[in-house]
Order: sequence, then structure tokens, then C-alpha cells
Amino acid sequence: MRKLLGLAAACAALLPATASAAELTPSNPMPPEFHGTYGPRGDCRASPRVSLDASGLYIVIGNKRGRIPRVDTCFSCAGGARYDGIEVWLSPMVGQRYAAYFRFNADERRGALDVQASGDVALGPNLRAVVAASPYRRCGPPTQAAR
Repeated sequence: MRKLLGLAAACAALLPATASAAELTPSNPMPPEFHGTYGPRGDCRASPRVSLDASGLYIVIGNKRGRIPRVDTCFSCAGGARYDGIEVWLSPMVGQRYAAYFRFNADERRGALDVQASGDVALGPNLRAVVAASPYRRCGPPTQAAR
């Protein structure tokens, strides 16, 4: 009985951590305080850039903006179920695996963005370039689509 209670407690402890992850969609956007354009080391003229707005997460190269289609949001990945800091992770999905980790407010620094490959899947050229250019700093409002 004691082993069963221990197992139940362990399972219950995992629930808050998994419950805090959700897919990023226009109906489930990131909070506005994360919206903006993030340039390599804060340079909004450099490429690639990362842009986040209510419609999603984008890679911006030159004047081209491409949306990353499937992205999970995790508000507790930086510290576990009881984490209450300001770092939030966005993780693009390839199949059932994460391709990379976009750590907004990385290391508890507002406006900082660190992007790391997960190592679980091969990255395409644009995402590979974003990882190589990391770290980023917020440097302006979200980049709008070219008209």
C-alpha cells in the first residue's frame, strides 16, 4: 500500500508540469509582454531574427517572414512544476519531437532570448541559422509581413 501511495504521489507531482504545456495558436497566444522582434545580440538589422506576436512565432530573414507551424508553450520548463519565474519556453515540433527550445526571458533576464537545438531532430537551414545566431535581445515591435 505504501508503494502504491508513493507512486500516486509521484504521478500527481508530474501533472502540473505537463498541464502547463499547450500549443501556441492565435486563439492561445503568448502574453503581449513577450511580443516583439528579437535580433542577434539585439541588432534588429541582422539576420536571422525571431518575431513573436499574437498570431505566432516567426523566423525573419531579410524582408521574408516565415511562421513556425507547430509550437508548444511551457511556462514551467525552466524550473519544474513550482517554477514562478519569468522564463517561458516555446518549442517547435517536428512529428512528436521538439526541434529546438526558444527560451524567452532566458536566465530570468527580461527581453533575452536563447535558442538551442534539442538534438532530437535534424534542423532545416532556417532553424539551424536561428540556433547559430543565438543569443538574441528584444530590439523592436513584432515584424509584420511584407506587403
